Amino acid sequence: MQVIQARNVSEALYLGLQLIQEIGVKLPSRAGEMLEFPCPVSTVYGYPTEKVLFYAKRDANPFFHCLEGLWMLAGRNDVAFVEKYNKRMAEYSDDGHIFHGAYGFRWRNWFGEDQLLTSIERLKTFENDRRTVVAMWDPEYDLYETNHMKDIPCNTHIYFKVRDNRLNMMVCCRSNDMIWGAYGANAVHMAMLQEYMAAMVGVRVGRYTQVSDSLHAYTETLEKVKSIMPDYDPYLTMGTGHYVPEALVSNRGAFDDELKLVLEEDRNKSYNFKNEFLRTTVTRMIDSYAAFKAGNMEEALKFAYLIHATDWRIACVEWLQRRQKNTTGTSTSSK
Repeated sequence: MQVIQARNVSEALYLGLQLIQEIGVKLPSRAGEMLEFPCPVSTVYGYPTEKVLFYAKRDANPFFHCLEGLWMLAGRNDVAFVEKYNKRMAEYSDDGHIFHGAYGFRWRNWFGEDQLLTSIERLKTFENDRRTVVAMWDPEYDLYETNHMKDIPCNTHIYFKVRDNRLNMMVCCRSNDMIWGAYGANAVHMAMLQEYMAAMVGVRVGRYTQVSDSLHAYTETLEKVKSIMPDYDPYLTMGTGHYVPEALVSNRGAFDDELKLVLEEDRNKSYNFKNEFLRTTVTRMIDSYAAFKAGNMEEALKFAYLIHATDWRIACVEWLQRRQKNTTGTSTSSK
């Protein structure tokens, strides 16, 4: 087992890129040539809430990462919503309408119960519990003798336990694309899940461990980002002292209902939300991205500067500015 100890996703990406170039094994795959770690990899995050990527060379889409994570927490599996933030997502659906392996739907609907609600009750009820397991893999529908399906869950199981008033989470994955998955979207939506669960249980966020049986990077993608250097991590420089990311949940009783409403993208329904992150960060991200898609960069940046959560605001503004620079050759300075 290879273990990568990282402060946050930015450090994990850098360390993972260095290590896979050093010990990775070149292999063919149905998705192209890749480098794969020669053994399973365990990535341990000390600060999992520091989940936003800022590297310009990686060019992670913060709008997609955040909204996809919330879409999962809402238990949805529709293509239409996430496709607005990443048009390539439809390519991973077998019918173009739903995702067979959507994690959130499996958490909250697939097995005939809401696994998250059951897990919350277990963690609140049984001290030092070791039986709280959330499943995403269903052998009856996922284990076939053929490879005819596009969308099979990569992450298969999640283990939760509370120790020292902190919620620790271990995510097991059969196959992890290191750049787009493990140290990209997965780090965001799994950290969001951990934050949500910790808030609902009434404890603090603890350690997040990602165990990947096949952690790999496709050589074509690796070539574009392999020279990333850890010279830019705003989490270490925001404000005075250590920046603590804004809480995902500030009102447990209202969060699930407000989450469903905010994903309807109707601003009139969100003005009186009790959860500040949804009201002052997510709604403004939605407005900003809508303006960007409509071709109004000035309006998109205006809304992006209003995003309350500092980490998401910086990431969204810089992502938009990179697109503005690619279009006009100039960019608006950060505020």
